[in-house]
Amino acid sequence: MSLSVLLTLLSDCLLAVVLFFLFWYVARVSRNVQGILTWGAAHLFYTIGATLLDAGTAGFESAGLATASLLSTHLGATILCGGMAGLGWAIVRFVQRRPLHPGEVAAVPVAVAVPLLIWALGGDWEAQSVALNCVELLVLLWMLWHLRVLREDPYRLPARMMMLGCGLLAVLYGSVVPGWSFSQFGFDEIWVSVDLSIWFMLNFCMLMLCSFRAAESLKLSAMFDPLTSALNRRGLHGELSTWVERNDRGLTVIAIDLDHFKTINDRHGHETGDRVLQRFSETVRSGLRSDQLFARMGGEEFAVVTTGTDREAARQLAERLRNQMMRLDFSPAEGRPFRVTISLGIAIGDSEGEPFVELMRRADDALYAAKRKGRNRVEMHP
Repeated sequence: MSLSVLLTLLSDCLLAVVLFFLFWYVARVSRNVQGILTWGAAHLFYTIGATLLDAGTAGFESAGLATASLLSTHLGATILCGGMAGLGWAIVRFVQRRPLHPGEVAAVPVAVAVPLLIWALGGDWEAQSVALNCVELLVLLWMLWHLRVLREDPYRLPARMMMLGCGLLAVLYGSVVPGWSFSQFGFDEIWVSVDLSIWFMLNFCMLMLCSFRAAESLKLSAMFDPLTSALNRRGLHGELSTWVERNDRGLTVIAIDLDHFKTINDRHGHETGDRVLQRFSETVRSGLRSDQLFARMGGEEFAVVTTGTDREAARQLAERLRNQMMRLDFSPAEGRPFRVTISLGIAIGDSEGEPFVELMRRADDALYAAKRKGRNRVEMHP
C-alpha cells in the first residue's frame, strides 16, 4: 500500500470522528428524529475497521510483524462488518420512524459473526475481503430498499442521491468479485479515492435528511399541543388558511369545555387532570373524520371545525362526542373512580364564508348557554 493511500485512509478516519460529533449534535438538538446517532457511530466504526483492515494490515506486514498484521486484519474486518450493518440499522430507523424488528436487530450480530467465524477457522486477509464485500453488498441493497420510500419533498432529492451512492458503491465493491477467482484482492489509489468520495456524499446527504426531519419536527411541535396532540391555536389557524381555500362550503364550529375541570385538578391532582385531557382528546379524535379539525384553544377548552354540515348533522356529531365522554371512567391514584362530562356549543357559518373568529365567538356564546342551563348538554347558536 502506497503512502498516499495510507494518508488518505487516516484522514478519512479523522473525518469520520468529526462527522460523528456532527451527528451527535444533531441528535442532541433533535431528540424526536430516529437513527441520527446510530448513523454517526456506525460510520465511525466502519471507517476504523476499514483503516485497520487496509492500512493496519499493510503497515504491520511491512514492519515484519506477521502476528500483528493478522490481528489487524481480523479485528478490522469484524469492526467494519458491524459498522456496515449499523448503517443499515440507521436507515431503517430514520426512514420508517420506528424501533427495529427482531429480524432487523439481528443484522449486526450476523454481520459480525461472519468475520469472527473466518477468524476462528484460521482465514487470512483474502478470506476476510470476500466476507466483507458480501456483507457490504447485502447492506447496501437493504439501504436502497428502504430509501426508496422517501418520495416526498424535501426528502426526495437527498434520498435519491443516497440511492445513487449506494448503487455506485455496490458496483464498486462488486467490481472486485471477478478478481477473487484469480486471488486478486488489491485496491489501487483511484479505487480508494472513489470509495471515499461516495461515502462523503452519503454522509452529506444524511445530514441534509436529518436537518429536514428536525425542521419538520420543530414545525409539528409549534403547531400541536404536546399534552393532547390536538392542534394548538397557531396550528388551527395555519390549517384553516389553506383548508378554507379547498372548501367552498360554510364552516361549522363546535366549542367544547370540560365541566368542573378545576375541581378535578383540585381534588385529584394535576397529573390526573392531564390524563383526563389526554383521554378526552383521544376520544374526540377517534370520532372525527380526517377532513375535520380538532384543536385545543387553551386549558380545558377545545374546538372542532368541520365544513358542509347542516344543523342536524352538527348536533348529532356534538351529541355523539358528549355521549362518548360520559362513558369513560377515570381512576385517580387515590379515591373512587369518576366520570367527566362536557358542554358543547355549535355555530354554523353561512355559505358566503363567515370569518372563523366570528364563528368561534358565536360557538362560545352557545357553549356558555349550555353551562348556564346545567352543563353536560349541547346548545346551538340561534
